[in-house]
Amino acid sequence: MHHKLQPRTKAGRRFTELAEQHAAEVAESAEEHDREGTFPVEAFEAMKASGFMAATVPEASGGLGLDSAHDLGVGLNRLARGDGSVAIAANMHLAFGIIGTRLARGAREAGDDETAAATEALLGIVGGGAIAMANATEAGTDLRHPLTEATQVEGGWAINGRKIFGTLSPVADMFFVPVRTPRDDGSYARASAFVFRGTPGQQILDNWDALGMRASGSNDVVYENCVVPDNLVTFDDDDWGIESELDLVIATAGNIGLVSSFVGIAEAARDLTVEMVRTRRKAPSGRVISERSGIQRLVAEMDILLSTARALLHTSGEAIDEVIQRPVADASVDEFHQLNKEFQATKLVANRSAIDVVDRALTVSGGAGYLTANKLSRLYRDVRAGPFMQPLSPVEVHEYIGKVALGLDPALDV
Repeated sequence: MHHKLQPRTKAGRRFTELAEQHAAEVAESAEEHDREGTFPVEAFEAMKASGFMAATVPEASGGLGLDSAHDLGVGLNRLARGDGSVAIAANMHLAFGIIGTRLARGAREAGDDETAAATEALLGIVGGGAIAMANATEAGTDLRHPLTEATQVEGGWAINGRKIFGTLSPVADMFFVPVRTPRDDGSYARASAFVFRGTPGQQILDNWDALGMRASGSNDVVYENCVVPDNLVTFDDDDWGIESELDLVIATAGNIGLVSSFVGIAEAARDLTVEMVRTRRKAPSGRVISERSGIQRLVAEMDILLSTARALLHTSGEAIDEVIQRPVADASVDEFHQLNKEFQATKLVANRSAIDVVDRALTVSGGAGYLTANKLSRLYRDVRAGPFMQPLSPVEVHEYIGKVALGLDPALDV
């Protein structure tokens, strides 16, 4: 494919090269892991060994120094062509590096050397080979209202709750866990805890069994009186339910890799279909089916949808980089809402386009693509997961975009 997303930085080019290498590797076992619902541990061991999984860690901490959300998306777009499950799982870790690097830089700029040193230490652990993941999603609530609770106890904070869709949990070493903490007046504050794998009270279930993304290891994680020390709990100084700047950084820089992955799945479906129609012949004429005008139209529609999605991702990626790479104090919450408004529009259109592309690919393929043994059936199931990725769901996104565009309070009705 000639018109694919291209990295903009030196680190991004190296990251994308590694992604293409690993895409070829994971493609070989993608069907087996999908069929069995197993997590590709071997793929993540290989990505750790190559330096791919440490790409977003600063060079001084053992990484490639990739700080471009745009280029993170480009690399994961390539990886998803081999296996979308591997790409979205890798994003849960790689986004941690970009966000953590910005947090450490902001703390240094503000003169908070203690927070900066603690964050840099965590980045150093990741640079040394540890795998980190966000463990945020819960049933019956949204990301702004975590129900998992942290209460102060002797020696730290006790965490109690249950997280779902814990993508990457089979191999994660560190879990970033958003929580709420009770106040004396009965209200709640927001906080985040870092929980290391094996901490007593944490139970990682083996219960992921879904329609698609079956190799993503998105298990439930239960916390029952799981005590973490004070230095691994950070407070946002925000009320429970208030969207902080960190939330908006995660929503944009932390999520562009996911959207790019779903476009990569669609690109794989498009390429598979084009290769097929160039060689398959139809009786009784014996002509290759690419000569049929109906097939030509469907392929054209796929390319138009992909061109739109790639253009939006490129523009959004550049806009996100421009904001997150400047001095932290120079970006306001209001500006991040404007940035997120544009990105949420990109996410909505790109995910819809990716689904429509794979749907057309299946239409072109006919009954053959509907068989489990055909790669298209996996791509069809995997791509449908895109709209479920928070934030925001298709049910919420129009309200949010409209409120920000009209200068209203962007808080959503719940």
